[in-house]
Amino acid sequence: MKIKLLSKTLTISLGAMLLAFAGSSLASLGPSIDITMKNNGYHFKSGSSSGTLTPGFTMTVGEENVITLKNEDAIAHDFVSKAFRGMDVEVVGDHEYIKDGMATGYRVQPGTTVKLKFTPRVGEDFSGSYDVFYCTIHGKPNMKGEIVVADTRTGSGAF
Repeated sequence: MKIKLLSKTLTISLGAMLLAFAGSSLASLGPSIDITMKNNGYHFKSGSSSGTLTPGFTMTVGEENVITLKNEDAIAHDFVSKAFRGMDVEVVGDHEYIKDGMATGYRVQPGTTVKLKFTPRVGEDFSGSYDVFYCTIHGKPNMKGEIVVADTRTGSGAF
């Protein structure tokens, strides 16, 4: 287990160094997250913080992030968060737009898949940004997860 953790840390460090040396002219593709909604919960297949009590993922500033939502239940589920407020999101698949107070999101009908593509804008202060995503049908206490917005860009003189 310690070797695996060291390997992930080394991979992340090397990736950050490569990005720093490559410069900002390269187009970047951020995380791709696959979420299955079933049994009144969110289940991650990739790109998540698996093994935690509350499911979650990290969105990367300035990079295209892709979330695939697959509803394997017999009832609709929502994917709603304040993190999407004011963000341009390309939505592919049959969905219903949901607004819940300051949060926005998407309702996914049973047996369907919806793909969300978005890029958190560079230049906005996302430092320490954290929020939850949840299903308005089942309520935050019953069906939720965590979102962290990460700014992995480095300035000059970082190394």
